[in-house]
Amino acid sequence: MFEHVVKEAENILGIPGEVIFKEGLKKFFVSKVEENNSLIQDLKKKYRTTGYLELEGKIKKGNIPEHPAWEDVILWEQLSSHTLKLQNLISQLEMGDAVAS
Repeated sequence: MFEHVVKEAENILGIPGEVIFKEGLKKFFVSKVEENNSLIQDLKKKYRTTGYLELEGKIKKGNIPEHPAWEDVILWEQLSSHTLKLQNLISQLEMGDAVAS
């Protein structure tokens, strides 16, 4: 099924399947980065902080109640890590394009 769709897309677009797949994958990664960044922006506004380490410090000092802030620290840290990994994959795809050119 997948191969049939790729072959048909190649014929319709006149673009090799590998290029279609790379571009689609890149756009998917970019959309996930944007989604993560949006969630991080919401956390920045919610706690009026610039990063999860600052939020963690405010919790430890007692400036912010522990619940649900600790869960948000964990989420924020995971989103940040996830975003870096996705950006690395995007860079790898782009470097592959540069090497192929």
